[in-house]
Amino acid sequence: MLTSDDSDKRAWLDLAESLVETEDGVARGKMMSSDAVTFGGKVFAFFTTKGRFAGLGVRLGRDLDVFSLKLTDWEYLAPFKSKPPMMDWILIGPADRDRWPEMARLALDLMRSAAETKAAKKRAKSAK
Repeated sequence: MLTSDDSDKRAWLDLAESLVETEDGVARGKMMSSDAVTFGGKVFAFFTTKGRFAGLGVRLGRDLDVFSLKLTDWEYLAPFKSKPPMMDWILIGPADRDRWPEMARLALDLMRSAAETKAAKKRAKSAK
């Protein structure tokens, strides 16, 4: 049973359930040991309480200007002490929790778009 101190976890659980119920191709999964949601077997969002930064992790890719999102509580995902941050992933903290659904859906849209582009390229190549 979650307590009121678990509002971040509750927000994540509600978001993950909503994505699975309303978005075609979205399923529950794992990102390392964290609860996640996937599309096409690939993680696009997860929730973590490990390390210094707790919150929503989303894969937005390297081409998106993260600063244009105007988030106030975020950082690049850096799960390994001896390696640089993973610049295609960000963690969004509790101060921006109201934007978690928007950011998770953006990550899903980006992943869907990439999958559609890859499929179109494959079809074009096989049509030659």
